[in-house]
Amino acid sequence: MQSTAAAPADPTALYERFAEDAALAERLGFASVWSAEHRAWYDGWCPALVHAQAFAAARTERVRFGHAIMLVPQHDPVRLARALATLDRLSGGRVDLGAGLGHRDAEFDMLGLRRDRRGRLMDAALDAIAAVWAGERGDAPPVQRPGPPVWIGGMAPQAIARAASRGHGLMLPQTLRPKELRAIIGDYRAQAASPGTVGALRDVWVEPDDARAAAFRRKVDAHFREEAGSWWVLKGQVGFSQPEQMDRQLARIYDTEVVGGPAQVAEELNELYAAGVEFLVLRANFDFVGRSELREQLAALAEEVAPRLEPAAARAA
Repeated sequence: MQSTAAAPADPTALYERFAEDAALAERLGFASVWSAEHRAWYDGWCPALVHAQAFAAARTERVRFGHAIMLVPQHDPVRLARALATLDRLSGGRVDLGAGLGHRDAEFDMLGLRRDRRGRLMDAALDAIAAVWAGERGDAPPVQRPGPPVWIGGMAPQAIARAASRGHGLMLPQTLRPKELRAIIGDYRAQAASPGTVGALRDVWVEPDDARAAAFRRKVDAHFREEAGSWWVLKGQVGFSQPEQMDRQLARIYDTEVVGGPAQVAEELNELYAAGVEFLVLRANFDFVGRSELREQLAALAEEVAPRLEPAAARAA
């Protein structure tokens, strides 16, 4: 759903492609399609996910639609809750709300919001969303009761406590190593009286040829170097002004991205299951990836990687 200065695209065509790719994911057997949002930036991230997902839901029957991540503090929570409930009814109960705080000053500034109050905004929004879905404002209920599953995105202690105290699922970022995942998941489950599902993001690319795999890694590095350099703010300074910090973060991204042949990709993903992850959201879509490449990757993940995966539940059985 991106249209950039370097690769402009017609919005109507973007909606059509998204629906077609969601239908392909459904045919290939994927459980769900997850989308991210951003606004006030040149790279054209989709700022209205529910609309795009409604269009794609009309072209599919089974696949679910989630957010990794919806920047909830940047939304009017009542309007968001109503929009999600409508999508849930129209899709027959195929919606997951992935809720994150957001981190870019420009987005909060544009909306007249204080970034340092985003935690309070999140808690108030989650309360308001639950109230709308419960019918406290006179709205028709969503299909899923008491509402679509909610996943709290993040790895900070506050995010873990928020998910645990509310019984929501947890969606962990892609840069956590298995040992770190195990510790965070243990903390979450220890806090939660009724824990939700634990998910994790991962950047993946199926490529058995070493030279082509290395070329892909270089493109990922360039992508995140630009993103981290522009978006990432630490102590009031952007990433480009802190090269050592940025290099450490990019090294972590390099260390945790999953690139290789089908067997290698499956082995590394199985390590995440062994660490306690129950649900994987795999990203193979970047602004430098062509549509035909993306569709080839979806097929490779479904046909060559998925049969090799051993989720914890399957191992226990």
